[in-house]
Amino acid sequence: MATQLPTASIIDSARAARDVLLPVVAQGAILRRPLWTGFAERIAADDRAPRRVRALRRKYGDGPVLLRLPLRPFALVLGPADVRRILDETPEPFSAATTEKVAALNHFQPHGLLVTDPPLRAARRDLNEQALDTHRPVHRHADTMLAAITEEFGSLYGTLGWDDFRALWYRAVRRIVLGDAARDDDELIRLLDGLRGNANWAEFHHSDDRRRHSFEQQLAPYVEAAAPGSLVSALPPADGVLDAAGQVPQWLFAFDAAGIALWRLLAVLAARPEFAEPVREEAEHPDRSPLLAYAGAALQESVRLWPTTLVILREARQETRWNGGTAPAGTEFAIVSSVFHRDDEALDFANSFAPEIWLDGRSDGDWPLIPFSAGPAVCPGRNVVLLTTSAATSHAVAHYDLDVDPATRHALTQPKLPATFDHTSVRLGFWPRSQG
Repeated sequence: MATQLPTASIIDSARAARDVLLPVVAQGAILRRPLWTGFAERIAADDRAPRRVRALRRKYGDGPVLLRLPLRPFALVLGPADVRRILDETPEPFSAATTEKVAALNHFQPHGLLVTDPPLRAARRDLNEQALDTHRPVHRHADTMLAAITEEFGSLYGTLGWDDFRALWYRAVRRIVLGDAARDDDELIRLLDGLRGNANWAEFHHSDDRRRHSFEQQLAPYVEAAAPGSLVSALPPADGVLDAAGQVPQWLFAFDAAGIALWRLLAVLAARPEFAEPVREEAEHPDRSPLLAYAGAALQESVRLWPTTLVILREARQETRWNGGTAPAGTEFAIVSSVFHRDDEALDFANSFAPEIWLDGRSDGDWPLIPFSAGPAVCPGRNVVLLTTSAATSHAVAHYDLDVDPATRHALTQPKLPATFDHTSVRLGFWPRSQG
């Protein structure tokens, strides 16, 4: 009979929970908690995770290790080959609709792709891919998206904090997703933020049916109007079972993560002009790089260094076999992105800002660099995110001189970039450049 996977001791399980899992929970997996994100940065919380995983590897081997946690079997993924296997074998036998994820996302997107299992998952995945033009490098509505970015970013001026920037970003996002009529609908995002805050607590927070109903009522007219050029207008006809409108909350949610990555990238470019210059050069000669390849690479580097999805979860629907033994059906596997993105024993660029790795092939190696996940459940909106954030980065650098607060500048000019980066504390200055 096959043996069970190695199980960490009570002490090792407690240390793994403290150093790897607790910072994820504290910062907020669904909606960031600024107080805890700032605290995590002060104690360099994400520095501890790679060290703890290396210690577990040395003691238990490269295979997943079961942790002694309550409620259900839980395994921490330690080796790159196992990361690839789990992502490649999603959704069967490794479901993306884990118990915790379903409990969390049911607060605001109970019919979303991320909480859907086969056989309905394939149909919802196809619906999302059709709307997002997943298999095309440029979305069919790119012109409308770029117009929204250019117009909104044209109003940048002076010193902004994260809340100021997020408000501007979401004006562009609402136009992109829902159409120009939604531009000033701040209430829609306020309702969504409230639901996402509840979702941080998953099943431990009651379902706020009144708020969710208000959010859905606020959203419905935009989906029904399907403004030309918006993402909702690209939704294919779907029956009530697929719930096309039910996919839209995830898009709005995902654009928040994109905005965080963009804000961090702009801070890097303000602190490190040597990285801003290639972006500016690319913006001035779009014929040489029509898809803004360097700006897109820089955005992916921002997500590699500071993942916006703090942990990737998969749940085994059946018993699974590994080199180190077996894991029972129902085991939840956790892949902590930063553990692999920042492993300085495997990557010579682990703690440096290195956009070129996304252009020269180094990001395609066996080691898992997964800013948009990977495998059959890879982010279906990757092309849209890269298009919009690259355009925003290019516009900001081409039209403004950027400045950043001294504390952030100091942190981002160190030889080793900080493992935890509290985006909510950053202040950036946007000063119009002379255009002639």
